[in-house]
Amino acid sequence: MSTPVHIVAGFLGAGKTTTIRAWMEQNAGRERAAVIVNDFGEAGIDGALLAAALPGDIPVVNIPGGCVCCTAPAGLAQAVATVLDTVRPDRVFIEPSGLARPQDVVDMLSRGPLRARVALGPTIVVVDPTLLAADGPPAALLDTQLEAADVLVLNRVDLAEAGVLAAFRARVASLWPGPARVLETTWGRLPADALDWPEGAGPRVRYTAVTDAPSTDGYRARSWVFPPEARFAWDALRALLSGTPGIARFKGLLAADVGWSRVDVAGGRVQLAGTAWRRDSRADVIVTAEVDLDAFAAAFAACVLPEGAAPAGAGVTLVGADGAPLLLGRDALAALPAQVPDVAAHVPGRTGVAVPLAEVLALAHPGPGARFVVVASDGMTTEPALVAGVDGAYLVHTVADGPVPADQGGPFRLLVRPGAPKSACAAVKGVVRIRVLAGE
Repeated sequence: MSTPVHIVAGFLGAGKTTTIRAWMEQNAGRERAAVIVNDFGEAGIDGALLAAALPGDIPVVNIPGGCVCCTAPAGLAQAVATVLDTVRPDRVFIEPSGLARPQDVVDMLSRGPLRARVALGPTIVVVDPTLLAADGPPAALLDTQLEAADVLVLNRVDLAEAGVLAAFRARVASLWPGPARVLETTWGRLPADALDWPEGAGPRVRYTAVTDAPSTDGYRARSWVFPPEARFAWDALRALLSGTPGIARFKGLLAADVGWSRVDVAGGRVQLAGTAWRRDSRADVIVTAEVDLDAFAAAFAACVLPEGAAPAGAGVTLVGADGAPLLLGRDALAALPAQVPDVAAHVPGRTGVAVPLAEVLALAHPGPGARFVVVASDGMTTEPALVAGVDGAYLVHTVADGPVPADQGGPFRLLVRPGAPKSACAAVKGVVRIRVLAGE
């Protein structure tokens, strides 16, 4: 049976710990819960404060020393597994650092053995509107956290000035598609059903919803919602969107084989960008009357990959910006320049022969501004990263004169040197594909 897991995210000081504590107090005695806290610093202050504030029978596990989405994803995965094995809770709360990107934690929970053991609850993002008028979160981080919110909690609304609160409400109302639910509260108090998925949102979605809008001045519109496990083939989707005259507007938040992406078409130009959205795949299109909307809908649905279509095999498939694939086996990777005889020299605690990722990407002849994503055998796809910023990443292909063992993340594993810029890329086990994307 899967255990519900809830991510309670938000900027520093927004009230995440207060929200968890309030929920525990409201539901004392009804179920056994555990809390995993990620302190940015080594002192473990947040974890200690939360542990002191909660009843003694509620386990609090602390992961100190950095944001889990950057420096300790493996530690978080291990902490979740340990809590499930030893505590056997009815529910788990994860409070990442205030600087974390919630979608990275969602991706971690969706991977490997944890995928079968946890039931992802709504991602709760706590915001203190009073901070926005002072030294609030950086704009890019706030946008990312808002985009990832399934349930957005406006905390301390009693302390916010009327103008600030009204402005933030308007900002939330402008989000597309927006949170499944918006709550306003004080002292982090949430209603009893705040941890439940609203009907038709998140993992409950198991259908494709199609809605036609009434014709207006020769235009027609249609919308889709796909379940979160659906994966779109980017090459097929791009060909459809760029090859269909008469698309006045298309916007989508889609789980694709190039990662979770925002796809926009305006003025005939197809644009791709990363997104923090994880709830489902959805899209809206507006077309002229000359477009056969039913035929377009059928072609759009055909862009969904068959279940389990993540590539696997004896090598890593490098796909260039032109869509041409190149299968690189272990011998081919070992023949590339600048081999690293022992990756432990760059990534302490790891072992194996590796090749700098830059050498692999160079085979695709990336142009200026090119980005890339890395796909694992279980379908996990990294956020797009700049090819030009890839220093410090190594693809391990050999251990003890053979393939990298599966229990070490093989047969091919991507490692990142400690201290490398976060924008470089992410460590990935079971690498099966690297996709290069053309620069903007």
